[in-house]
Amino acid sequence: MMLMAYLLCLLTPEKRRYQAIYYTLIGKRTTSNLYAGLAYGLLKWLQIYPNLEQTQFQVELKRLQTGGLVEIDARYVWLTTAGRQKKAEWQPQLFWPTHYMGPQMGHLAQFTARFLLAIQIVSEYQHQNTQYYPLATSMKDRVWVASWFKRHKSVPNFSTQLQTELTQLLAQLDTKQADLLVNQFIGHHILGKSQQQLAWALDSSPLTIRVRTLDAFAQILGLLLTSELGYPLLTELVEHHGSQLSQSTLQTWQLIQHGATIEQISQQRHVKVGTIKEHLLEAAILLPQFPFTQFLIPGITQKLAVMMAEKPTLSFNEAQAALPQLDFFVYRLYQIQRQVSTG
Repeated sequence: MMLMAYLLCLLTPEKRRYQAIYYTLIGKRTTSNLYAGLAYGLLKWLQIYPNLEQTQFQVELKRLQTGGLVEIDARYVWLTTAGRQKKAEWQPQLFWPTHYMGPQMGHLAQFTARFLLAIQIVSEYQHQNTQYYPLATSMKDRVWVASWFKRHKSVPNFSTQLQTELTQLLAQLDTKQADLLVNQFIGHHILGKSQQQLAWALDSSPLTIRVRTLDAFAQILGLLLTSELGYPLLTELVEHHGSQLSQSTLQTWQLIQHGATIEQISQQRHVKVGTIKEHLLEAAILLPQFPFTQFLIPGITQKLAVMMAEKPTLSFNEAQAALPQLDFFVYRLYQIQRQVSTG
């Protein structure tokens, strides 16, 4: 029921590609999906539900359709009149994250795993216990936390310092959010509650608890990234070299910043020009400082502006029929610029 309510609130009376919505929620970062997320105003929810199964998503959409709240065709979903009324009723009742910002959250799951494992290890260390089962994490994160622990455990008052940082950090959160996190911590003789157990205890839904937890960790990650000096131990658990961009796109973007052209980057990286253009479209969607004027031709964009003012849903084929010299890169880049400037 709760997932169905959240999905309904992501829809509008205007048609939206339901597959693009699904890909936004699980974090699939193709250029077309990122653009759809931008155009639908859903980019902030990118990768918010990475484990959502396609079948479960389809089941929930079908339930909405059966309830007369949406219409669905081969590719699109949109709200009915009843759906609009139900959205107005449900939206204020749902918990909506305020600190989670999708494009910046690529390392949130990794940080969360490291954070919880570090708390467990230090708690057991304080009680001189080496016989325990560590939290299940990836090998990379387990090695990272183990290395972090070995670097610091011989430092006087290490455990006390970590406890101080943790207390100060949690004090920055809303009390309910802080309590929610603390109740999930695992330590010496402390078995943190599962999100299902917390849902029962708080008379809430597991999905609401999951979203609230996610937002709390997003807030903590943001605090650590902006206040490194205040939390030297916990900050080391953060992957600081992360980027909003995929690794390949980041390489292209760095070369662009050093003055290379699209053709030069293509030759240097042995990658097709079309791929480099895809990278630039991703950067345009995700980076606020993207230099649109560097790649857009004023004469063409002025004509596109007139055409899109008359028909906002102007397709590339329609635009190219009027402007034979137009290529898809310029068309999409101009669409992105319009979305960014009005969004």
